[in-house]
Amino acid sequence: MFNLHRILADMTTTGWIILAICLLVWILATYLMGELSDKHWGDRESGALVGFFVPGIVFVVGLYML
Repeated sequence: MFNLHRILADMTTTGWIILAICLLVWILATYLMGELSDKHWGDRESGALVGFFVPGIVFVVGLYML
């Protein structure tokens, strides 16, 4: 199990910058997946959900691997 308090306390400025970039990429992926699914299937919400949950699941799995 990961200790979120320890992870946040040990983060450097570079770590916070990387975290901010990853958050922006995550938001962009959610938006783009929604646009892509709206263009192809007319259902924006399904693509946005995929764009939101897939990176989130990868992130949580990465935390458990620490």
